[in-house]
Amino acid sequence: MTSIITHNDQELLKLIGERQNHQAFEVLYQRHFDAVFRYVFKVMQDRETAEDVVQNIFISLWKKPPSLNHPTLLPYLFGAARNQIAKEIRKNKWNKEQLDFIENTKGICSTDEYLEERDTRKLLESGIQKLPQKCRNVFKLSRFSYLSNKQISEKLGISVFTVENHIKKALYLLRQSIEFIVICLVSWY
Repeated sequence: MTSIITHNDQELLKLIGERQNHQAFEVLYQRHFDAVFRYVFKVMQDRETAEDVVQNIFISLWKKPPSLNHPTLLPYLFGAARNQIAKEIRKNKWNKEQLDFIENTKGICSTDEYLEERDTRKLLESGIQKLPQKCRNVFKLSRFSYLSNKQISEKLGISVFTVENHIKKALYLLRQSIEFIVICLVSWY
């Protein structure tokens, strides 16, 4: 029997719907939580609220798994996220900028766009792994743990100025890395 991790999203949803399979749900959760959280956090700008919104989406998924016409669940999750964000914004009277963001992102989550984003994310992850260790640690705390420069400086015992320099260096090196790959790809064709 193949590992459940190798199942596509459609197969996992079927297992959840038929047998309330906890392992299948966990695989989906691990597979998609970060992408949905980043999307929600970008709009909400509040970690706790974003986590609540994403948790509600996954709770709904557990209670009533959708049926999909394609192998990935991500476009569905982004649509659910937009709906949950809009509900949260209406409930809490969020600002016009957040409402405009939701309005402008409708329909951007096609399967092709998802695959393109996934490929870009792989390039970025590869570039991050090539960063010097201290620079990489600071960058990850800033961009993936959403810590402020002050929080990072306190956590690592370095100055805020040093944190800022590591982030600038990381961004510079990542831009160079990605530009080099793009130039290679363009010259290949």
